[in-house]
Amino acid sequence: MNEKKQYILKLAKELLSCKQKMSGKELAIKLNHKNYLTSYGTKYKGGRGTYKLIRETYHSLVNLKKHGDAEIIASVFVTPNGRPAHEK
Repeated sequence: MNEKKQYILKLAKELLSCKQKMSGKELAIKLNHKNYLTSYGTKYKGGRGTYKLIRETYHSLVNLKKHGDAEIIASVFVTPNGRPAHEK
């Protein structure tokens, strides 16, 4: 799992411990602050690319058989209307 996905997992664990949720827009701000770029080399905007990264992080964890960590990703990241960003 790459550094960007590891950062997302670390952030998700912090959110879970504080019983908080985060939208893609909020995640984009955090990713940009850490100077992480999209696969196109641009900043995150909080749209499809950000949610794709959340999905990819979830699936990477499942593939690594880290189902508990994948559940954390699924539970803390939400869409703008508050629904889970990644449906299992």
